[in-house]
Amino acid sequence: MRSSQPNTHKSAAKEIKEKIAAIHKLDLREQSVDDLVPLMRELLAGHSLRCLDFDAGLLLYRGTPCEKLPHRFADVSYAPAERVKNDQRANRAGVPMFYCSATWHPPFFEAGVKKGDQIIISRWQAREPLRIAGFSHADLCADDPHSDREKVLRKALKQLPEPERLMTEFMTGCFTQPIKPGEEHRYRLSIALTEALGLGEKFDGLLYPSAAMDSPSHNLALHPRCIDEQKLVLQYVEHLSVNRVETETIDVCSLNFARGVAPGEKLHWLNKPGNWVLREGAQANDYCL
Repeated sequence: MRSSQPNTHKSAAKEIKEKIAAIHKLDLREQSVDDLVPLMRELLAGHSLRCLDFDAGLLLYRGTPCEKLPHRFADVSYAPAERVKNDQRANRAGVPMFYCSATWHPPFFEAGVKKGDQIIISRWQAREPLRIAGFSHADLCADDPHSDREKVLRKALKQLPEPERLMTEFMTGCFTQPIKPGEEHRYRLSIALTEALGLGEKFDGLLYPSAAMDSPSHNLALHPRCIDEQKLVLQYVEHLSVNRVETETIDVCSLNFARGVAPGEKLHWLNKPGNWVLREGAQANDYCL
């Protein structure tokens, strides 16, 4: 006699679909992050999460629109709690988070700069290994600024079993949904997900696709301890004027350059434009033959 075995993938997928549908039905204006965190923990229970372990030496980039030249390290690092007035992608109001990008170009799109604007781009380097939670399967996506993010992610998702695909699709969607001013309540899903994942306890940070770009470029939300404990250190800061920011071309002009931090946590501006030698930290000396 043939015995029938339950299809565990189908039953797991059905349960996940029901939990996700219940979350989507909620009116986020009426739900606090504290209300949502237990729901996220229940959804995540037993789920296998993509974990990315990066060696020391990893380079990361951060950009902020510039109205005046920053003079202190704190001006280019994460905002202190009292300056975090609103909910953001991975943190509540009043809770600091260090946001950065995996490559040089996303900060220009995240900052929303255009012709005539100025921007501060800082480069940071990991001094210690970093453990990053990733749910968009970035390692399966081509790093191509001309590719369509949604198509690339769909292709990557097709390679996953249905339960994992449903979870990955939901979590990625929480972080890539565009949020307009006045819609900050919609950040509550991604904040609750971040807290349910145990950022700062189990992981140093999260990797997620940039919502500001159509391609699958990635951003990171790192726990501030990464900066405080010098797991991540500042390499340089560059002041740039913007001529054009497009998928095909980022046209900028360097105005000033600072490498490292002087005593008193002050940025050491050189009062000259940046170049490749300065960015890579070479020392130029005359050699007599």
